[in-house]
Amino acid sequence: MHSSVRRFAAFSAWVALSVSAPVLAADQPLAIFHAFDQTFSALQDSVCELGKQGYSHVQIPPAQRSAKPHEPETKDEWFYRYQPIDFSTIEGRGTEAQLRSLIAKAHSCKVKVIADVVFNHMTSDSNFSSLDKFPGLQSGDFHEKKHIEYHDGNVTTEIVGWLNDDLPDLKQEHESVRTVEKNHLKKLLELGIDGFRFDAAKHMEPRFVKEYIDFVDRESHGNAWNYLEVIEDDDTKLEAYNWIAAVTDFRLYGTLTAAFKHGGDLRTLRVANALDDARSTTFGANHDTRRKIGSHPTNDFAINPCDVGDTSDCHLADAYVLAREGGTPLILNEDNLVAPYIPSGVKFRQVMKERGKQGKNVREHVLGVVDNDTLLVMERGEEGFFVVNKAATVFDTPAIDMTLTHLEGCYRELRNNFVVAIERNIPGKKFVTMWGTRARGGMEVHARDALYFIREPFSVCAH
Repeated sequence: MHSSVRRFAAFSAWVALSVSAPVLAADQPLAIFHAFDQTFSALQDSVCELGKQGYSHVQIPPAQRSAKPHEPETKDEWFYRYQPIDFSTIEGRGTEAQLRSLIAKAHSCKVKVIADVVFNHMTSDSNFSSLDKFPGLQSGDFHEKKHIEYHDGNVTTEIVGWLNDDLPDLKQEHESVRTVEKNHLKKLLELGIDGFRFDAAKHMEPRFVKEYIDFVDRESHGNAWNYLEVIEDDDTKLEAYNWIAAVTDFRLYGTLTAAFKHGGDLRTLRVANALDDARSTTFGANHDTRRKIGSHPTNDFAINPCDVGDTSDCHLADAYVLAREGGTPLILNEDNLVAPYIPSGVKFRQVMKERGKQGKNVREHVLGVVDNDTLLVMERGEEGFFVVNKAATVFDTPAIDMTLTHLEGCYRELRNNFVVAIERNIPGKKFVTMWGTRARGGMEVHARDALYFIREPFSVCAH
């Protein structure tokens, strides 16, 4: 394998040269880089590099003025960004001028910017215990304090209850509340924002969420991409909101968490339990499902956390999400940095999309060529394939029968730059005849690793 890496090093820049950069259009994002809690200035420094990696969109933290900690031990943690104080002021992770500068830089690199907006509730900061202190709002603009029940067969408390029993819940029934929030959307659109993530959407009535989406569509002339955070539970299903806009596919997330954790079975992903909506935002992890991200303390409210055993469980699930044909992958900034195969997955997705536009077969199909609970092989038509090994040991087999697949020819692995050949060396049969070197066939995948292969001219394998 290592000699093959050296032999074909000349091909390492092929993808960057042969695939056009993401274009500024109203299309579904190729992949979204979640700039979790990053400042606008820090993201501006890296946004063009993210565009080169293949990301079409970056998602910024909530931009409105929000709560600040009073206790030194809590520091300035990310969850304060989700406790609004004033929707008329940009003071989240930077100033209005810094946000405008970030957007201009992103657009110069043909990268779009999605803003996170928090419309369901305001802050629990004791300085605002008198609810008429919020700019533009009155104390009557809030629901009476109520506990949320997630398993009572009734969505009412989810819509009128106070999150965490302490975040004042806004009355979208009041036109004045909707006006304040629409003005925030309009301000961000005027700054150049290209779409929105609506936080806690399932805690607002669908009719009002629809009104916000319709407002954005009108103001942006249909050029904004929007999606809704909908955390599925016993009372609220994804289908209650995905008729309005794309939603977060927590159904697929649950499937992935079960499959990639220790003792899980990747064969369950041959027909994955997911929302039947190709627009859905998909993820192996997000900021609500991780117990720990970087220097941030443990999140005691993490939803079905993917990092109970090994954080790389989350990364490997992200690798799978990037390999799929459908969905809109959302990748945490830290994961893109620390898992070396994730940037390759973004590039793989970019290549597959480009080849699909050329009329080539890039259909997703999880293969049954290996009957193994820790190894998964997915083809993307004839144009590429993906392999993930979640086991703590190397997967190594001398022969793999690929007869019943669409794969045939020469394929190059994007990160390690070695090539494999799939050939008909027996009449009526196809096998992997070369894996990195002609000295071996079959398949070898390192422990806890993911590989992405794209189709090349066969001459590349003949050298």
